[in-house]
Amino acid sequence: MSQVSFTFTVMLDENEFIRVDDHLYTTRCSLQREEPKIHMIDNCCLEVLKEFEGELTQPMVEEWLLLSKALDQSCSFESKWDDKKIIQELISGSEHPVSWYAAHCRVS
Repeated sequence: MSQVSFTFTVMLDENEFIRVDDHLYTTRCSLQREEPKIHMIDNCCLEVLKEFEGELTQPMVEEWLLLSKALDQSCSFESKWDDKKIIQELISGSEHPVSWYAAHCRVS
C-alpha cells in the first residue's frame, strides 16, 4: 500500500479559524484528518485566541493548551481560568510554574 500526498485549498469563514505560524486552529473537525497542521479546538478557545491573532506563536499556543490541562487536573474541578491573562503572560515571555497560574489566573 503506497501513500499519496495531496495539496488542497480550503475555504473557511473568518469566525471558523485562527492561523498561528504555519498551523491552523479550527472548529471544523473534518479537516483534521486531511492535514497534520490543522488542530481541533472548541469555539470558546477560538474566541480567546482570536483576540491575540498576530501575536501568537505555535509554541505559545501549545504551552497554553498544556497549562489549561494541567490547571484543570491539578486544581478544583469547578475552577475557571482567565485564559486571556494566561496568554498575555505567555506573549510577554514570562515563565511561571503551574502553581503561579493557579494562584493568579483563577476567575473569582
